[in-house]
Amino acid sequence: MIDSVRKNPKTAKWEFDYKDLKGKRKTKKGFKTKAEAERVQAKLIEELNKGICPADSKTTFKEAGEMFMRLHVSIHCKPSTEEGYKGYLKNHIYPFFGEMKLTEITPLMVKEFVKQMVDTGRTHSTINKYTKLISEIYTFMIDSNVITRNPARKQRLKETKNDKIRALSSIEVKTLLSKTKVVYPDFYPLLFTALFTGMRQGELLALSWDSINWLTKKITIDKNYTHGHIGTPKTGKIRKIDMSQELMQVLREWKMACPPNVNNLVFPNSDGNYQDANNMIKRRFKPSLERAGINTIRFHDLRHTYASLLLANGAPMKYVQHQLGHSSIKMTMDLYTHLLPEVTEQCVNLLDCLVKTSQPVKEAARKFGT
Repeated sequence: MIDSVRKNPKTAKWEFDYKDLKGKRKTKKGFKTKAEAERVQAKLIEELNKGICPADSKTTFKEAGEMFMRLHVSIHCKPSTEEGYKGYLKNHIYPFFGEMKLTEITPLMVKEFVKQMVDTGRTHSTINKYTKLISEIYTFMIDSNVITRNPARKQRLKETKNDKIRALSSIEVKTLLSKTKVVYPDFYPLLFTALFTGMRQGELLALSWDSINWLTKKITIDKNYTHGHIGTPKTGKIRKIDMSQELMQVLREWKMACPPNVNNLVFPNSDGNYQDANNMIKRRFKPSLERAGINTIRFHDLRHTYASLLLANGAPMKYVQHQLGHSSIKMTMDLYTHLLPEVTEQCVNLLDCLVKTSQPVKEAARKFGT
């Protein structure tokens, strides 16, 4: 597999030939001394015996990324994840690393990338998504015996609590619903369901009538529609959530007016197909907010609103976790406990009732020190 070292008569440098794991013949050249060539040769023999392919200095990061997407992501990841990765690579990662050789990228360069992302206003959580993808690409290439190191390891920024979470107040919810019911009656049932269940956008767009059980007052969340594809819910787990009496009434009335469609969708578009999320946001959600005089929020903030209003009205944290489908109660608490100023105020004054309800004691007052 590896030939003896030799001296090149033209360059007076030492070199040796070898065959990689694919059987392709290659030459290592440019060594000043025979001893140096033999040291590299010995290390190469060890790597080849372990099944490790020496790093191909010609492979660019973009080429590696495309291999990762084709051979791993397209097979093992959800379509929504694949679409997200494509956007990260095209818009942020490739412009910085794309034409660099895999072996040229160093941990310091990854830090430069992180700094650039911070300077352009990206949040720490978003930047961590980029560096995680870079690291996954390197791990894939290492597992494929193409390279031996990962410069993106341990390049994670500390994430702070998301202070940008916006939850509507109970007054804003009432105003939004009343305005939408009059102006956009075709959007009102979807909006009402979002606010009264905390379902994710993709779960709402995929919801079918056969997932609603009118007897048990439960909705089965088993589908998700995003980026033009039907898949499983975000966590990959099916869950059943409760319907309030008011929500049941709204959905019963909507079922009579819902456009018929082959997929039995609860919230189809006017053609009876799956709604495009961007169109729904642009043509219905944002105009509804404007009509109600509410500053722009994300559709996902309706989910936060549902959770915060439940908690503010005394719902146990465990129940909120179940309804939202969070994997742990810690996640629910980290997200929503800071959205409860009303509950906090109640807790601060909780023990005041002990003083107000205590019975007066008939005993003479004493002076201090007696």
